Amino acid sequence: MENYALSQGVPKAEIITEENSKTTLQNLQFSKNLMDERSQGKPHQSAFVSNDYHIFRAGLFAKKVGLNSDGIGSRTARYFLPNAFIREFVAIILMHKKRHIVFTVLLLILIAVINVKFVG
Repeated sequence: MENYALSQGVPKAEIITEENSKTTLQNLQFSKNLMDERSQGKPHQSAFVSNDYHIFRAGLFAKKVGLNSDGIGSRTARYFLPNAFIREFVAIILMHKKRHIVFTVLLLILIAVINVKFVG
């Protein structure tokens, strides 16, 4: 990505690379640390680039780590989109597992109450 940014005219001094992460969340946290060091405590803005299907979840991670950042999605081959969207959907459900379990339990209780009241 650094080579691509350079080829598009982005000055080398404006590019920060992070090479230690294993996940998107780690990448955003480590990148934030690098930007915080570089800005010496002053507010800063950034942008991150990922596949268009992954931008929403990456944006959630950016917010979680406290980044003032915009996501830019790159195109994904159409044949890969169904699999990619399912993967992202499941990942977001798992990110908020407790919230979804509570919602599901409450929904099942509501259905049971309605079923007993109107059917039974």
